[in-house]
Amino acid sequence: MIVDGHTHVHADRDGLGAPYDATLDFLIENLEASDVDKAVVLAEAVDVPYIKRIENRFVAECCEKHPDKLIGFAAVHPLEENAPERLEQDVRRYNLQGLKLHPRFQGVSAADSRLVPLVEKAAELDLPIAIDAFLWKPTPLQLQLPINIDAVCKRVPEAKVIMTHAGGFHFLDALAVAVANDNVYLDVSASLTYFHDTPFEEQFIFVLKQVGAQRVVFGSDHPQEPLKPCYERSKAILQQHGFCEDELAWIFGKTLLSILPGGERLTEEL
Repeated sequence: MIVDGHTHVHADRDGLGAPYDATLDFLIENLEASDVDKAVVLAEAVDVPYIKRIENRFVAECCEKHPDKLIGFAAVHPLEENAPERLEQDVRRYNLQGLKLHPRFQGVSAADSRLVPLVEKAAELDLPIAIDAFLWKPTPLQLQLPINIDAVCKRVPEAKVIMTHAGGFHFLDALAVAVANDNVYLDVSASLTYFHDTPFEEQFIFVLKQVGAQRVVFGSDHPQEPLKPCYERSKAILQQHGFCEDELAWIFGKTLLSILPGGERLTEEL
């Protein structure tokens, strides 16, 4: 089974920026036109110029319309009152399968101890936690540094943490965090294709090989990079660098499925 571990949809077509078609129909169209079987759809507990808030309820409604194609992740702002209780309530109400945190847009570093209760709750619920790790606007870069993720991993060592975008411009720091914490996974959305045909491509591939395919997750970041062409480009890049069919199977689905609630059973069935 092939899974895209990082996609977005929005109730507004331009909810992720005017250049992008953020509709559910566009995502499903991409899925049906590709070899990808399922996609993780991420809620976003943010409201900044670059992205409008994506509610857990909306993600759940999308998943209910396409239960065979979509896997929903919740989002709760870590400084929201009673954030852990809100996460548990929405996960149980909407059958969501993970948590998304976004230091870049939420303005809270992954090293901030105030994240701990929410991350502990996610771990208790057996949810993977996707933490944004791509340095960009608008938050001060110091708050966004991927190396900050090590602190929350140390405080909650049982948490299954996905570093999105594999650390972006700081992919070597992402490698350091993954080496230091066995429950850390790298999502290659945006970064794998971004560094292709640049002087950094070999270094980025080195990071993926050092971490190992069983801890690497394919993601497109749809609609910023539409799912179908991103999957095809990503597979070609990895094949070009010698990843074997078994490794590709982990990167393009088994890794993500293995860390969802009940993941061991899911991967045994594949």
